[in-house]
Amino acid sequence: MKEIIIKHHQVMTELPDGFSFNDQQLVIPKHKVFEEPIKISILDDNNESLEIVVSENTSIKIILELSSKDELENNYTIKLIAKKNSHVKYLLVGELSSKKAVLDHYFTAERDAKLDLIGGFVSDVLVAKMHVDLVGEGAEVKMKAVAVSSDDHKQTIDVLIIHKAPNTFGDMTNIGIANKRGKIVLNGVEKIEKGMKHANAFQTLKGIITSDFAIVEVNPILLIDEYDVKAGHGATIGKIAEDALYYLRSRGLTHAEAEKLIINGFLRPVIDEIDDEPLRERFVHVVNSRI
Repeated sequence: MKEIIIKHHQVMTELPDGFSFNDQQLVIPKHKVFEEPIKISILDDNNESLEIVVSENTSIKIILELSSKDELENNYTIKLIAKKNSHVKYLLVGELSSKKAVLDHYFTAERDAKLDLIGGFVSDVLVAKMHVDLVGEGAEVKMKAVAVSSDDHKQTIDVLIIHKAPNTFGDMTNIGIANKRGKIVLNGVEKIEKGMKHANAFQTLKGIITSDFAIVEVNPILLIDEYDVKAGHGATIGKIAEDALYYLRSRGLTHAEAEKLIINGFLRPVIDEIDDEPLRERFVHVVNSRI
């Protein structure tokens, strides 16, 4: 797997063939199918911006790692543009120790572009925005966001999908897991603008609490200005089902082990996509230390 390391606004590694980097913009070449993922690591920068352009007719998987032990304010602005007929699988793993971290993430899908977006958040105090504009006819996005908070951590995740072209498809699944005194706010908003016929918008928000002091808020919102569309949403909040815990405990697991096993099941969509073994092990360790 190729890795691109960015530090202090500079690329610290050799770029793959055909890639270019200039003025904080990384351009991925057109008419390519990348069999191996590309990992982009932004390390120890607490004020970083990056724009990624996936050129037309290109298929690629990108793993973006944001990692910083700096407890001062962190600000990140990341943009990704999927050009015509590109297919992008995109995994974001954010592990920030900042007590005031802000992550603004903007995605644009042009005609017939397909985005498969996955966000894994295990930061301490974070406000994250995942904003997707479907600007081309036939554009599609599938979004999965998972946040895990514990101790006094607080994460607010805003997911917004806007249909700005007809015949577009958007589906979001957001999951928040809170333990101890952790707090998570999940806001899921999907908007179909007037005239965007045959658009499809679906969203599912789920909150799981494992402590009487933990808090998860879920807010599903559909804004529809067109009649000829399909849309639906749902939201649930609760503790892990007692019958599931009882079954696992009857098989010899402790209560804590049973909870971890079930929660790790919810996290599989993120964990399974992390091709980088050290990053996957670190993510799983951090998650399990919080639950």
